Amino acid sequence: MDPRRVVTVFCLLAATFAVGLESPSASGATAHDHRAHEHAEDDQQHREQDLVGTPMRVIEQRTAENADRIHRETGRRPGTAQSRAAVADPGTAGSWSPVVNTPVVPVFTAVLPNGKVLIWDSVGDDATETYPDQSFTRAMVFNPADDTFRRVDLAGSNIFCAGFAHLANGNILVAGGNANPQLAGTVRTYVFNWQTETWSRGNDMAAARWYPSVAETANGEEVIIGGGPATAEVYQTDGAIRKLANFTKYSARVYPFMGSRPDTQLAFFGPNTTGYTITTSGDGVITGTATRDAINRDYGSFSPYDIGLSLVVGGGNVTEDGVAKVPTRTAVVLNADNGTNPTVTATGAMTAGRRQLNATVLADGSVLATGGMTSAAVNGLVDLDHAVTTAERWDPATGQWTVLAGASRIRQYHSTAALLPDGRVLTGGGGICAVCMTVGYLEKNVEYFTPPYLYKKDGSGDLADRPVISAAPAGVSVNGVFTVTSPQAAGISKVALVGLADVTHGVDQGQRYVPLKFTTSGTTLTVTGPPTGGVAPPGYYMLFVVDADGVPSVAKIVQVAKGPNPLMSPFRNSTGRCLDVPGSAIAARTYLQAYTCNNTKAQALTRISDWTWRMLGNCLDVPNSNFASGQRIWMFTCNNTNAQKWRSNTDGTIRPLSNTNLCLAAASTANNAQINITTCTGAALQKWTW
Repeated sequence: MDPRRVVTVFCLLAATFAVGLESPSASGATAHDHRAHEHAEDDQQHREQDLVGTPMRVIEQRTAENADRIHRETGRRPGTAQSRAAVADPGTAGSWSPVVNTPVVPVFTAVLPNGKVLIWDSVGDDATETYPDQSFTRAMVFNPADDTFRRVDLAGSNIFCAGFAHLANGNILVAGGNANPQLAGTVRTYVFNWQTETWSRGNDMAAARWYPSVAETANGEEVIIGGGPATAEVYQTDGAIRKLANFTKYSARVYPFMGSRPDTQLAFFGPNTTGYTITTSGDGVITGTATRDAINRDYGSFSPYDIGLSLVVGGGNVTEDGVAKVPTRTAVVLNADNGTNPTVTATGAMTAGRRQLNATVLADGSVLATGGMTSAAVNGLVDLDHAVTTAERWDPATGQWTVLAGASRIRQYHSTAALLPDGRVLTGGGGICAVCMTVGYLEKNVEYFTPPYLYKKDGSGDLADRPVISAAPAGVSVNGVFTVTSPQAAGISKVALVGLADVTHGVDQGQRYVPLKFTTSGTTLTVTGPPTGGVAPPGYYMLFVVDADGVPSVAKIVQVAKGPNPLMSPFRNSTGRCLDVPGSAIAARTYLQAYTCNNTKAQALTRISDWTWRMLGNCLDVPNSNFASGQRIWMFTCNNTNAQKWRSNTDGTIRPLSNTNLCLAAASTANNAQINITTCTGAALQKWTW
């Protein structure tokens, strides 16, 4: 049965890490040889591998010739899975659709608010469309509802290996691309209008970029990092672009891993081991360096699967399980909810190590790994003899992986995977590199994976009955309450928003899973929107409801409005001194003081909607929950306890929610005076302005 014909389609860090890695045996993998990445290509190698200077028509012709030759000599068609397990019960293993050919290789994939998909690759295949002026890009809008497409080629530039992300209005911002055979990158930006299906040129960046990432932020701006320059830039909501002058940390032409944190700051956490917290206002503030884990996870992948939580999986070139030059099968969970003190813990390992994989968050909050290769010995980009075609699903409740059905096509370098509003995953692409051409590998096609959650669990192979969203608002707000109508409301166990994909090279800057709190009455679900704009930056999302059997609805597309800007300002008392972290210390258990106001980050407190006050990634905290008059106050790892919840009052006092008879106060008028909680008396040293 082809589920495409029956599944309804809706027309898609940090200063110091507290690294809590389990022993290698906990993940089932032996110790690593943590050598530097051997495939950290220089620019010349990168040019050669990505065939800079070769038109797509030539790439396709030569690849096809090599594929035909290899087929004649070996009987094997390059790109086709060499073996597939017998068809299992799709209720436990899922299923793959037949292959659907496309006019464009799905190297860059963005799910649009109408459920269609924008896809592009490189310079077109007409004889006049050549690389010297880089003046053309093949692109299409693909409709998964009926596998039709419309060409929307871009004239004027080649956006091959650009960075991209959704804007708050659902349009796609594209930054950078291919300028010339010297790998110079381009300063250009373009915006794709999803409603008119047309391109427009935006303002130029200050620096030319090739392989940058673009990250959505809580205030609706987009941060552009990587692709050659070590600097960063911010695409503002008015279309202007400003330099983030204080960021000079990452220049590699490998897409960086980034994501908006719950506290509205930007986390940078890969693929290399070092992470940063980036405050994107003004010229930016960069806090510290850190170690995510000991593996440089180049050509790995990540998936934000819950609020503040991201699974980082695969990639790299290590010695593992006694075998050298392999990608890791390990995964770690990064908890960024603690600001600049994130924790990293090991979780279950995949059954096979993978490079060039895609980790895609599913409608139920689990993560699907597809594609990749089990060797890094040859070139790190494509190895058809060591392809992984089976999918694996990671369950966040258990931390374990389950092997699922295998695809018929090999997906490695330049392949993509994206969750669709109907709950399936669209996979496609692969190829367009020197070794790809040599081995006859070019995947100008897509496949659909139907996860097990869309099938009945009785072994029949029939599709499950799905809950239905019969009514939902077009827009929701941060912390706002809205209602969803479903005939199956009584059986709904989960309501969630899922970001629309912006995926290339295993890096999806658009996807994020946001579970929402809700109550049920009859056929009505009363739902509370995402807690902060950092959790859900403004834009379009898929709204899913999931029943008690784990079966998701077809998503409704809703637009999340920009949340209120978090207050980031100094707290000044009656003596004119400010609440201050001595020495800008980022360590937990740092006691606060009153100090001459100096407009530094040591005095910039951010209040977010969970009643916490945050500074340098830690939370204002009552030590050991000792709510006693005279208790000194420190900054401590954010932990969502009552010791960190504060209420600001109109009389200028700041009081613990758990004991509103106590007020935050300076011990004296002196510089360096201690900060305590004391019995509220209305004294001047208990009054603060911000």
